[in-house]
Amino acid sequence: EQAWLAQAITDYRIEVLVVNSIWHAQSHQITVHAGQVADAAASCIPAPFEGGQCRVEAFTAEDFTAAGLFRKVRSLSTTPPAEITYDPAYHFPSQIAFDDPNLVDEDWMWRVTGFEVLK
Repeated sequence: EQAWLAQAITDYRIEVLVVNSIWHAQSHQITVHAGQVADAAASCIPAPFEGGQCRVEAFTAEDFTAAGLFRKVRSLSTTPPAEITYDPAYHFPSQIAFDDPNLVDEDWMWRVTGFEVLK
């Protein structure tokens, strides 16, 4: 997290795909200016049981900022542990995934699918 903060990036656009097992997938597009959410939108991707249609679920835009991704990582106290990878250039969590082998449909993933520093 310190490597991300050292870059002092306060204006950026980020897109985060959230996949909840086989039940729902949603892509969040967030624009951050001066460290605050300036714009937020989301689109959903129909899961097999949704019959080709889905509805965007309510979300908190701040969860999908770089700071929100770090909060998500810090909040995880799971056994088995979540798998976390970091962006090699900007050092924010680029993928957070969890799969409990003892539970059915308990897997989920957050993956950054787009990131752009704004001038």
